[in-house]
Amino acid sequence: MFFNASTWFDGAQGVSQCGIPPGQSFDYVIPTNSSGQWGTYWVHAHASGQYVDGLRAPFIIRPYTEAHSYDAEYTIVLSDWYHEEHSVLIKQFINVANPDGIEPIPDSALVYFIQNDSYLGPMPGKNPASVTSHVGFNENATLPFEPGKTYRLRIANVGAFAAFFFWIDGHEMRIIEVDGTDVEESPIDLLSITVAQRYSVLVTARNDTSSNWAIHANMDTDMFDKVPPTLQPNVTSSITYNSSASVINLGFVDAYHDFNDSTLVPVVVEPMLPADRTIELEVSFATMDDGTNRAMFNQVTYNYPLVPTVLSVLTLGSNATDVTAYGTGGIVLDHLSAVEIILKNGDVGKHPFHLHGHKVQIVNRAQNYSSTDPTLNPPLVEGQANPIRRDTVQVPPGSSVTLRIVADNPGSWLLHCHIEWHLEAGLAVTFVEAPLEMQQRANTIQAPPASLAQQCLAQNLPASGNAAGHASATDLSGLPTGPFLPNNGTRLAAHVGPARS
Repeated sequence: MFFNASTWFDGAQGVSQCGIPPGQSFDYVIPTNSSGQWGTYWVHAHASGQYVDGLRAPFIIRPYTEAHSYDAEYTIVLSDWYHEEHSVLIKQFINVANPDGIEPIPDSALVYFIQNDSYLGPMPGKNPASVTSHVGFNENATLPFEPGKTYRLRIANVGAFAAFFFWIDGHEMRIIEVDGTDVEESPIDLLSITVAQRYSVLVTARNDTSSNWAIHANMDTDMFDKVPPTLQPNVTSSITYNSSASVINLGFVDAYHDFNDSTLVPVVVEPMLPADRTIELEVSFATMDDGTNRAMFNQVTYNYPLVPTVLSVLTLGSNATDVTAYGTGGIVLDHLSAVEIILKNGDVGKHPFHLHGHKVQIVNRAQNYSSTDPTLNPPLVEGQANPIRRDTVQVPPGSSVTLRIVADNPGSWLLHCHIEWHLEAGLAVTFVEAPLEMQQRANTIQAPPASLAQQCLAQNLPASGNAAGHASATDLSGLPTGPFLPNNGTRLAAHVGPARS
């Protein structure tokens, strides 16, 4: 979400706040009436992987006028699920005993449904375990359909690792929204949805009520180093027309395929602007000098600053424009500049990248960013009339995606891989956008709550100065850094996907 003139409500630990101390609270104010933003979102903890353990929920912002017509709606939540707590798994993941950086594999997939702000219960006649008796999950979950009605299905992947392939037997889907952007109707037979992405599809119910139909949500196991024999990666729920009828399950599709979101056309037209600046970020993973496997942009792994970037901006005065003040993970953007971001995936696995505070325009994709073949690495076409806009973009292995934004939202915004294991391994940077304008708005439009700094001090963390807590722009003594590449970076290692050779 945008959080215009209120970047401190974005909730990213180390970027917009220190985090909420035990026993305290923090009110997040979302300016839905003034942001010009609506659609399907989700809220979640952004500290220490807490959302992996369940601190997350869909969040719907409704427009004054809908771009598409429908009779009713449901929200469909997709997720992976771990039986061990994240705090245990992260210690196993970032560990010298795991030098290849093999991510924890989920224990199961989940699908469940929401309507009118309430979770739908289990199907009648089902007797799930008491711990899940109030919510229908997987085969115990169903969507009631009435013949001839058109339903909006808001689909959100709130998982930690797994992408999903989603389809409905016996029904056609038409995409009408992606990550809060209304789009012209686009038919789709199978939806690929990576972590943090959201889609809305229209589905028109059948007139025949003699059968019920299967809903499929299958995890993309290509992302896993191996598939444990106990894992069931494919889950099935259903659409119910007649509670006494059987469910038709047509089984597997012939082949999975990723969806090309660049073909979608936004309803509200925003032309592509020429770029003032280009930022290239190349993904890699490596076994570092401390023996752990870490993620990097441009061969640098991200470390959170001691002072949240927002508080650094607000307390450094004119020094706030000095990129050195933010440590190795900061990138300062000039106000209203048109910025091109080229994400190059030098890894062997897919990565979903999410930018806070903005929607990005997807203006180019390359299947192989190192190729000289224009069919694999096509040139960028300038002047596009209305490229798709979204906030989470999947980049396949070996490929690249070119994005454009306008730096019109002063604040501190994290760009990171939304596979939680990769974020915690260091696959992130912070855009420090228009710092002097951010200071001005904090003084004239909206000041941050006093609790923002107070909650840092309550945790014995500094609340002013540069990333290390010093008034100087350049004195970063005491700031955590590393680990670093050994041997001048010559030991790059693969990590996601099939077993290494």
